[in-house]
Amino acid sequence: MTEKAAEVPCIPNDWRETLAQRLKELREAKGYSQMEVSKKLGIAKATYANWEQARAVPSLEQAPILAHFFGVSADYLLGISSNHTSERLAARMRDLPESSQKIVMALVDEILSMK
Repeated sequence: MTEKAAEVPCIPNDWRETLAQRLKELREAKGYSQMEVSKKLGIAKATYANWEQARAVPSLEQAPILAHFFGVSADYLLGISSNHTSERLAARMRDLPESSQKIVMALVDEILSMK
C-alpha cells in the first residue's frame, strides 16, 4: 500500500515579481513610504526598495516578519495564494487569543447556519 504524497503548493516562476508587486501594493494600501516601512522593520531603505523592485528578495527569516507586518501570509506574498482577504482574515485570527478565536468561529458558524 502506498501513501499519497501531500500536495505541495507550487511557487510560480514569476514569484520575485509577484513579491515585489505585492509588497508595493500592501505598503501603499497602508499609506506608508518605503522609508517608513524600512524604519518599522529595522532595515535599510535601500534593502526594502530593492525588494519592491525585484532586485533582491527577503531572507527566510524576513519573509514571515513581512507577512505579519502587512497582515498576510507568506504564501500570499510569494504568489502561492491569491486570496488577499482570506489571508488577512487568517492572519488576524492567529493574532487572537484562543478563547477569542472560539467566539469568532461560533459566530461564523451561526451566520452560516442562517443561509
